[in-house]
Amino acid sequence: MSSKREKEKLKFKRSDITFDDVVGHKEVKKRLRSIIKIIQDPEKLKDFDIPLPRGALLYGPPSIGKSMLAKAFIHEAGFSYLEISGSKLFELDHIKEVYDLASRHAPSVVLLEDIDIKGVLQGTITNVSFSDIAKVIESSDPTVFTIATAESLDDVDPVLTAPQKLDFLIEVSKLDKDARKFFIEKILEKPHDPKINVDRIVRYITGMSAMELDRLGRMAALNVIEEGKKWITEDILIEQINIIKYGHKIETQMVKNLEEELKMTAYHEAAHAVLSCILMPQVKIEQVTISRRSKMLGFVSYNAEDEYSNITKEEIFNDVCVLMAGRMSKIVKAGEEKMDSGAVNDLSQASVNIYAALTTLGMDKELGLINIESIVMMADDFLEAKIEERFLHWTSVAQERTEALVREHWGKIEKLALELIEKEIVEEEELLKIVGKVKRTYPIPASL
Repeated sequence: MSSKREKEKLKFKRSDITFDDVVGHKEVKKRLRSIIKIIQDPEKLKDFDIPLPRGALLYGPPSIGKSMLAKAFIHEAGFSYLEISGSKLFELDHIKEVYDLASRHAPSVVLLEDIDIKGVLQGTITNVSFSDIAKVIESSDPTVFTIATAESLDDVDPVLTAPQKLDFLIEVSKLDKDARKFFIEKILEKPHDPKINVDRIVRYITGMSAMELDRLGRMAALNVIEEGKKWITEDILIEQINIIKYGHKIETQMVKNLEEELKMTAYHEAAHAVLSCILMPQVKIEQVTISRRSKMLGFVSYNAEDEYSNITKEEIFNDVCVLMAGRMSKIVKAGEEKMDSGAVNDLSQASVNIYAALTTLGMDKELGLINIESIVMMADDFLEAKIEERFLHWTSVAQERTEALVREHWGKIEKLALELIEKEIVEEEELLKIVGKVKRTYPIPASL
């Protein structure tokens, strides 16, 4: 049991964070406000004969504001709260003491921070005891509301998200455009070039966390000081964004045959970009570059503003063709004997996509509407020969389609490659000018 001294440390807190302090997340804040109305006026629940909700889980990527949203919720609800986090989440006696105190001073809130944290118990990595926490919540005063945070819903045992525990499951997604703009405007409170295109920078930082954006501001300012420059420029911001996302540039002396390497990388990335514009125009491209960085050798940077939870068979096939395009472009330019290892990640992802289409998504014409992973009682070699046959067929058809597209649009690929060799980076507007309007459509081959 915890000592008397430890018990005395349990003190209620008041949150001074408001929803106005949390940038973006409009829909999440709207949902949390509606929950506050319910717990502040439980009489409305009587007409529906349902008990008072006992808790909510905010889940999503790190450094996007989950903790601030939780504390803003507590402030707006007007309650005091007790917090449990870190190693204390593994101490059942401590958790019981917290909920006992919260029950004696109800209505109140208990904040459970990062409940998907891992711990080590007797040399074994273990989760928080979700079932024990669920029992404690269930036995506490009905007017003690629990708000918890986690990175992944999958890592939280359903026993804790069952009714009368964490009733509300609220996803907190990546920073939206308004939030990203707020962070950039905070950075631009420092000395900066007034000609900086804020909207362009906001597009580039899609998917970055608040922690990364805080780092962006510090590193941009430090770069100005290091270089003895006047102020933060657009080029400085773009370079720091690329460093955070893709790593530092590789020194030229670290690359053998640099000129030939850059040339082939230009054709590789140009093919990815051109075929992406033609086959997947809904996926916006921020930039194409042959700038070698610690995390990759040139790349096409996509704007992940919109995430797609559902994907069609045609989109999977087209994505496979885009992935194969880099290798195919090099073959067209230099011949098969010049193949190198630069396409390893592309080919790996293409293979995964094809295998998923066949065995998990039920998208193959001959295999039909199956999901092999769900048939656990079958032998390991169930349909193995047929899957292999169809896998090789998809791969062959995709390779043929990719080669045909690369040859058909070679003029655009070569023009973009030459631009990349000259400028190192080509952005969306210039890329779209090079590709132009493509009137032809490319339906998925009938044999698939």
